[in-house]
Amino acid sequence: MGHTSNDLLHLYASSSSPLESTLLVCKNGSESKLQKPNRPWRKPITIPLPSSQVMGKVKYFLGVISEANKRLELDAKDNSSKNYDIEVLNGNESEYIEMDLMLGIADLSTPEAVATTEYSIAGFQ
Repeated sequence: MGHTSNDLLHLYASSSSPLESTLLVCKNGSESKLQKPNRPWRKPITIPLPSSQVMGKVKYFLGVISEANKRLELDAKDNSSKNYDIEVLNGNESEYIEMDLMLGIADLSTPEAVATTEYSIAGFQ
């Protein structure tokens, strides 16, 4: 009869395997004999990072956007808040963003689904 898995577990029980003995750094309790070097603790040497052109642009942009937000808050307090409501359309808009929420959601595996989708898209154009 062949070896059982229990036999394989105890294969190297009496001595270490060749791989284990190769990788073993401290043998037979010798780790207590090792002494650490007697060096005082020192702060690691660090140097400042060079200034980044991107970070300069980001800081400038944050300043500009902060100033624009302050102006917008003052204008919103002085004028009617309806002028700043992005959901109110009064017909004087020259540009607007149209969001197609049906894109990628409809399953067009049948001719009826394709016809329904084309009809609904034609109704919005």
